[in-house]
Amino acid sequence: MSWNLWVTMVPFLFLLALSPGPNNFTAMYNGIQTGPTSSVIAAIGRNAAFAILMLVSALGLGAIIVSSVFWFSVVKWLGVAYLLYIGIKTWRSASTALDEHDSETGVVALPSHTLKIRQEFFIAISNPKAILIFTAIFPQLLDLNVPVAPQFFVIGVTFMAAEFVAAYIYGVSGKQICRLIKSRQGMLRLNKGMGSLFVLASMLLATSSRG
Repeated sequence: MSWNLWVTMVPFLFLLALSPGPNNFTAMYNGIQTGPTSSVIAAIGRNAAFAILMLVSALGLGAIIVSSVFWFSVVKWLGVAYLLYIGIKTWRSASTALDEHDSETGVVALPSHTLKIRQEFFIAISNPKAILIFTAIFPQLLDLNVPVAPQFFVIGVTFMAAEFVAAYIYGVSGKQICRLIKSRQGMLRLNKGMGSLFVLASMLLATSSRG
């Protein structure tokens, strides 16, 4: 993978990592309760789950991309649909998102880092959207003129680093973000801005080719 390609994809991976979701809401909650360091340590759990899901995806990645234009198109349009879906969902989400997350996932103050890591792991491993990211979106970041496996490894490591940064940001900004979430107008502005970025990303992905 060239340096220029890596630099180009980093902002996109950070956008994925920073998007609102169960793991980031958990990091925010952990930050409110015990500080951003706790959020970062707990993110070990989500990244362990993501490493497993990425390995599962990578096992059949090369054959799907290289051998079939049809399957490449299928994967590509799954990625477009996913980005468009989360963009619209984020745009339309209500100001009660945090309360709903707490009630659905049973987030509570945990007494140890081990339990927080375990919680993040199970939230991530049970999220079907994660496997779709690795199988439908990551392939669009690859240069098909060079070996696929090393590129996928670099993308995976970069994504997991972005997840640690995201956990820190949500943790250190927990109280401020909660203030925005308690305000319906503030949450609407935040969600519309993030939603617009994902819709834009879906449009860019739709124009991509097999190379």
